[in-house]
Amino acid sequence: MAEFVVSFAVGKIAGQLVEEAGSLSNVRDRVEWIEVELRRMQCFLKDAEAKQDGDQRVKNWVADIRDVAYDIDDVIDTFLCKTAQQRKEGFFRLSGRYPFVLSDPVAHWKISKKINRIMEKIHEITDSRSTYGIENIGRGGGRSFATDRLQEKRRSSSHACEEDVVGPLQDIRTLESWLIHGETRLCILSIVGMAGLGKTTLAKKLYHSNDVKKNFDFCGWVYVSQEYRPKDTLQNLVKRVTGLPRAELEKMDKEDLEEALSKFLEEKKYFIVLDDIWKKEVWDDLKAAFPDRKNGSRIIFTTRFKDVALHADPRSPLHEPCLLSDEDGWELLSRKVCLEWNAKTSLPPWSKELGIQIVKRCGGLPLAIVVMGGLLSRKDATFNEWLKVLQSVHWQLAQDPTQCAEILALSYSDLPYYLKSCFLYFGLFPEDYEISARRLILLWVAEGFVQPRGQEPLEDVAEDYLEELVGRSMIQVATRKSNGRIKTCCVHDLLHELSVSKGKEDQFLDIIHGEFTVSSLTRARRLAIHFGVPPTTKNTPKVRSLLCFDICEPSFQELRKFKLLRILDLEGVYISRLHSSIGNLIHLRYLGLRGTWLKKLPSSIQFLLNLQTLDLRSTLLNPIPIVIWKMQKLRHLYFNELEEMAVNPPTDASLANLQTLHGICINQTSYVENGLSKLTNLRELGLHGDLLLHEEAIGKWIFSSERLECLKLHTRAVMGDFAKNAIPKLNFSSHPHLIKLHLKGFMAKLFDAEYFPQNLTELSLKGSFLMEDPMVKLEMLQSLRVLKLKHSAYVGKEMICSCGGFPQLHFLKLSFLNTVERWRIEDGAMGRLRQLEIIECKRLKIVPRGLQPVTTIHKLKLGYMPHEFEMKVQERQGENWYKIEHVLPI
Repeated sequence: MAEFVVSFAVGKIAGQLVEEAGSLSNVRDRVEWIEVELRRMQCFLKDAEAKQDGDQRVKNWVADIRDVAYDIDDVIDTFLCKTAQQRKEGFFRLSGRYPFVLSDPVAHWKISKKINRIMEKIHEITDSRSTYGIENIGRGGGRSFATDRLQEKRRSSSHACEEDVVGPLQDIRTLESWLIHGETRLCILSIVGMAGLGKTTLAKKLYHSNDVKKNFDFCGWVYVSQEYRPKDTLQNLVKRVTGLPRAELEKMDKEDLEEALSKFLEEKKYFIVLDDIWKKEVWDDLKAAFPDRKNGSRIIFTTRFKDVALHADPRSPLHEPCLLSDEDGWELLSRKVCLEWNAKTSLPPWSKELGIQIVKRCGGLPLAIVVMGGLLSRKDATFNEWLKVLQSVHWQLAQDPTQCAEILALSYSDLPYYLKSCFLYFGLFPEDYEISARRLILLWVAEGFVQPRGQEPLEDVAEDYLEELVGRSMIQVATRKSNGRIKTCCVHDLLHELSVSKGKEDQFLDIIHGEFTVSSLTRARRLAIHFGVPPTTKNTPKVRSLLCFDICEPSFQELRKFKLLRILDLEGVYISRLHSSIGNLIHLRYLGLRGTWLKKLPSSIQFLLNLQTLDLRSTLLNPIPIVIWKMQKLRHLYFNELEEMAVNPPTDASLANLQTLHGICINQTSYVENGLSKLTNLRELGLHGDLLLHEEAIGKWIFSSERLECLKLHTRAVMGDFAKNAIPKLNFSSHPHLIKLHLKGFMAKLFDAEYFPQNLTELSLKGSFLMEDPMVKLEMLQSLRVLKLKHSAYVGKEMICSCGGFPQLHFLKLSFLNTVERWRIEDGAMGRLRQLEIIECKRLKIVPRGLQPVTTIHKLKLGYMPHEFEMKVQERQGENWYKIEHVLPI
């Protein structure tokens, strides 16, 4: 974590303070010296952070560097606050090249004094390496004794077949069948998931299955681990197949070992488990030793990382074990307790109720449940003893001699430094909280966590960060959008506990939940209020982020004391008014007011010149302060769609950095031409209201917004005369970047295919009341992957999907199409459809052969369909069953 803090500080020095403080006597040289020294320390930090868990001296040294980086960050932000305050008060004057001159001599002296103190600290840190005997930092190794010891304890072997496999037996049978009856080529089955999920246990169950083993000529097991060495892995396998002594194997180089193993396996049908793989390079190093004779040989990977699995064999399916249900978790817990008792004692009748609560506290994680089962087996079988365990589950897991918490922490330690801060951020959210991916991404960008990657938007880079955390099994996807992107995410309870403990240790975060004492708070840079009010202490000015989850109205009279705040997220918190002191938060980059039902913004927000995201959804603001349109750094602006907001930017509005604009209501008083039309760098745009009133101006605006990727147009429904509020007739053919189009409202006629964006991948039509079959035109869209027809989008009786139509379609949703009676699917139509949802289409019949022509569907969702149709599906009988049987799980 210190590596990120130092990197952040170095970037800030280079980008801000050196230029803006250039005219302050003697400061520039000293600040540049600090920058150079911090860069030098960066070279040692990666190695130091890897070793700190096993050496308190190293841990203290790393903490000292982190604190110095925080101090320089404070100096920079304080300086910028002072200069901004002078600008507001009129004491700001220009001076040649350096326009930002601090004229207050007292403030000048204080900042100079702080910089001198930082320099002294850096000298002390440099000297302490030799004083405390830690000069070897940075000389490689990158591992602590504690980590090595933990790896040794985790080393698996094939000899002990664990019986602690619970859960759906069908999963094991399916995997056994795949190993035995799958393709003839060499296939790799990857078991992927977070630490402690039971991947190795499942692999052992398969490895020792008699049904599996009898189908192979040779079976082998190798533990790879985080500290993988190609030669060691090959030696273990060659020793098993040749019986050569270790001394002979040591004489062989990697190529000799590969040749020996490959020669042995050449004519054999083999089954090998490679347990606990951390890097893609493992398969690159070893694959030459595994010949593919097209005889049905198999390899099993167990890994925490999806990219490792996909790199080795993208054609074979991944198996991702689920967290255990309450019943399965109780079965595992009770089995472990009774096993330790040698089954001589039966569990008392009250044990199941408490046991299931313990399973819930473990979050269904098998490793944690096994640890707790072992602990309970050493306790008296009394209600009070089990209750004590229940009340201290997380503490017990942290103290466990088998290092449950440390095993989970290995995944954190393996994260690159830019992902560590992103993972720790989950600790700010309440346990079991389902987090919007969009909200999280914008927060990360505002925090400065996201590193520039060429010309790629920071938000896209942040989305890749989130996917990487998911791929590393650190974060769980709660829901995905129909296009496959993450919609909401969450973190397992034990990993949440890890993010909180590591975050507090690194002064990254702190949490207030109810009563607290000032002394209990750390010098944390980020503060989450789950219940209570924001504290004001001597460390309050150093808080950079304030996230509030308490639904009661907080008191923000002391908001001005959080003077260095970058993030203020009040989403879902009722607020009657926002104090005018918010205008003093000149560093603020994210202001989340969604769901606050706020009625008025203070005029002082005009001073928030660094604001990047302003979220006003589900508020009662009206009108919108015109000063918003002067915030040149705004990237994302969300207005309220629940009611009309008077949104009228001035003619000189030019938010060049604005990427997202949602919730704009168009009415007679709207300034589209020479107003909104000046905003042409948008990537996402959402309009609603009487769009026809400004049809021509809206058309020109959209045409000139060449970067547009997502467009949502919603017209206001007028009963009895739909045409008055129809979707404007627009030509999108000149928008190569427009990939997502949502149209809600009456359409007299669907656009011809050539008028749609050429690269359109997602289209949603709602309330269109189309009389002609839309499939005729839509199936010609060559890039379309997601199609949703909702709420009377089509009011005809028949739809036809013809041969060759929808060549890229993956997801199709039909909902509330109450007039459609027949859907004809021809052979060769929708050749790549994977997911189909049909919701409340009461009259729909699929003719003449149902879904039989579509053989690629993996998921079928039916809702509120006629009882007769649903019963045919559930009972696996009836005339339609054979048409959809292949879409259900085996």
